[in-house]
Amino acid sequence: MGYFSRAISITKSDTINSLPAWEFMNQTGTLGTFLAGSLVYVGGAGDVNVIVAGTLGPQNTVVDFQAITVGGTGYTGANGVATTGGSGTGLTVNTTDTNNVITAAVVNAAGSGYKVGDVVTISGGNGNAKLTIADVKSLLPLVSQGVEFSGLQPGDTMPVYVDYVLSTNTSATLLVAGRESSLG
Repeated sequence: MGYFSRAISITKSDTINSLPAWEFMNQTGTLGTFLAGSLVYVGGAGDVNVIVAGTLGPQNTVVDFQAITVGGTGYTGANGVATTGGSGTGLTVNTTDTNNVITAAVVNAAGSGYKVGDVVTISGGNGNAKLTIADVKSLLPLVSQGVEFSGLQPGDTMPVYVDYVLSTNTSATLLVAGRESSLG
C-alpha cells in the first residue's frame, strides 16, 4: 500500500446515495456519502460497519408497467398482492378493480431480477390478470448489506476498499477516508 494523496474526515451515515463524498469528484455542490472505493483509517478504537466497494443493491427492480395486459376476472382491489411469472421474484402490487376486473395496478414491493417486457400474473381472483413490465432499475446497496469489522485499533487502515461507512454498529471514532496516490 502506498500513501494517501487525498483524505477527508468521514461522517458515518445510514443514508446511502450516489453522490460522491469527495469534492473533487462531485460537481453538484452537495456532497453525498459515496466514498468511491476509498480506504478508511481508524483514529479511535472500535467497530466499523461498511458497504464494501462494488457491492450492488437489488438489481432490475420493477418501476412501472406498460399496461394491464389482461384485466382478469374475479378480483377485488387489494394492497401487496403477489405476482408470479417473469424473470424475477418478489414483485407485489396494489390493485384497483371495477366489477371484479383489475383496472389499475401500482408497484407495492419492486422485487428484483425482472426484465422490461416480462409478463407477470396477479395472484388472486381467477388467476388470469396480467401486467407487462415497462421499466426496471437497479438500486444502491442497502444498509443490511453492511460488513462489520470488529476490534479495530487506532492507526489501523481497514483491509478493504469502502463505498460507504454506516452509522449502524460503528463505534470507532476519528475515521478518515483516503485515496491512495495510485487512485488519486
